[in-house]
Amino acid sequence: MKKVGSVALKTTVYTYNGKVKKPAVVAKNDKKKVIPASDYTVKYAAGRKNVGKYSVTITFKNGYKGKYTKTFTILPKGTKMSSVKAAKKAFTAKWAKQSAQTTGYQVQYSTNKNFKKSVKIATISKNKTVSKTVKKLSAKRTYYVRVRTYKTVKVNGKSAKLYSGWSSAKSVKTK
Repeated sequence: MKKVGSVALKTTVYTYNGKVKKPAVVAKNDKKKVIPASDYTVKYAAGRKNVGKYSVTITFKNGYKGKYTKTFTILPKGTKMSSVKAAKKAFTAKWAKQSAQTTGYQVQYSTNKNFKKSVKIATISKNKTVSKTVKKLSAKRTYYVRVRTYKTVKVNGKSAKLYSGWSSAKSVKTK
């Protein structure tokens, strides 16, 4: 009896680009040697093009035993911060519109340039909105602002938000 040591997907996180994703399977036996593809079948979930979580089922044969299910994620495409304008105890952030496979945006701002402390997040639930004014801030204080997209998807029957990476941060000094 041959033993399966490990089963993994070569890539588990993708960024949405409109193309169908098909991650390669890396299967190794208990001696850490790669199992040839002829000793297992791979079944991919339907879709695999839009933002979401998808499963891959690997079934072994030819003396190997076992059935493994691995998942991979397609995240929404990110966006760029186009400008941050200062106002009296406020600022207005603007970013590039990213409407394909997104539900909305999150704007994160902080007085710390590494976003380690005093971090606040404003969620914009419409993907057509491309600016956000944040008020009730301290005067003459430097804030660092960045944005990311998100999409609400169903994962195992529950709603879950999948996020893109954060854009590069821009700084603004309130008036």
